[in-house]
Amino acid sequence: MRQFVTTALFGLAFAVPVQAASEDDVARLFDAMRVSDVIEIMREEGLGYSETLAEEMLPNGATQTWQDSVSRIYNTEAMEAGLTAEFSEAVKDEDLDSVIAFFESELGRRIVDLEISAREALLDPAVEEASHDNFEQHLQDADPRLDLVTAYIEANDLVDANVVGALNSNFAFLRGLAEAGQNGAAMTESEMLASVWAQEQDVRSETRMWLYSYLLMAYAPLENDELEAYIEMSESDAGRAMNRGLFEGFDPMFTGISAALGAEIAEIGSGEEL
Repeated sequence: MRQFVTTALFGLAFAVPVQAASEDDVARLFDAMRVSDVIEIMREEGLGYSETLAEEMLPNGATQTWQDSVSRIYNTEAMEAGLTAEFSEAVKDEDLDSVIAFFESELGRRIVDLEISAREALLDPAVEEASHDNFEQHLQDADPRLDLVTAYIEANDLVDANVVGALNSNFAFLRGLAEAGQNGAAMTESEMLASVWAQEQDVRSETRMWLYSYLLMAYAPLENDELEAYIEMSESDAGRAMNRGLFEGFDPMFTGISAALGAEIAEIGSGEEL
């Protein structure tokens, strides 16, 4: 299941007394980052993915029963509540003031808007294909913008973190499938792990392609100094802590969804085969 996550966060460069993040701090940060809109897009991505999954794994494809189940699984209120709880726990000892200040600034809001607009656009397969072509063209031209995007990706550990998250989700899907009694039931846990690990190179390649294609498109309107400032923020200790917190929040959300999809595939598939 696609679950690519990107974040860039701002941290103070001076030693100051640490103020633990409050619920209001998290609410302000998530509001500035438009987290509700991001989750809504993730739901749309998930609904599209689920149609492909059903065509591949269910005898009757994406039936109304399947669509209704998937819609319940991708419950945006539950997704956001879970993310908020996990993130709040992860950052409870962190000072979010500088992060909030950045995302509430003119540049921060502009960057968030660009990220969300690009991700919405990528829901269209034609736009996604064009973004891949754009990435390939940047590679051929050895465009210096690639260096900045690479620096941003490395500052936030986006490739490795997303690959780990995707593999965890794939394992959760197989576990959900097995525990509900479908074809995966014959697999041992070690066999599931081997199956998931065998996908690592493909997942890494797909993740890299998606990240570069998405970020090159999203940040195209930014001046180099604006993107450099964004990277500098991400490289701060506070920025890295916030980034880790977001991944710690998104990972259980995605693994829970994947496990539920696996279980639903098993239950619906068993009924259709009777």
